[in-house]
Amino acid sequence: MPKRRIRVVVGCAALTLLCVVATAAAMSLSIATLNLSGNAVEIRLTECHQEAVKSGTETVCGGPVRNTAHTRTAEVPHNGHVGATVRAARIPWGSYRAVETGFVSRGIWTLFPVLPLLGTAGAGALTVRELRRAGQPADADEAS
Repeated sequence: MPKRRIRVVVGCAALTLLCVVATAAAMSLSIATLNLSGNAVEIRLTECHQEAVKSGTETVCGGPVRNTAHTRTAEVPHNGHVGATVRAARIPWGSYRAVETGFVSRGIWTLFPVLPLLGTAGAGALTVRELRRAGQPADADEAS
């Protein structure tokens, strides 16, 4: 098997693994944002401030987490006001995300993992195709 074929197979496999990771991250973010796991907490907002992000600025509000055994404070990206209570769920990498309740936003977050899932399926099909090509004799590869 030529080295070029091996590099193509390794590259396709790496692309497939990256797509799997992106799909897993998108699914876990959607599950938390839609509160499908059912572990949302209530945060009473005591302060709000602007934070710089890559695309500009966003409002981040924080306050104590209610209805938990431990007294702790949490910050959540939210366009709220001081004194409001926000339902938020913890995302896998530790921060909190406000739970979406609107019809359109719930639809968007439901469909959010579909694009990385389609990319994973395409990259996986490409990897399988290249693996099959790599297993064929070299003269069959030149004939096609």
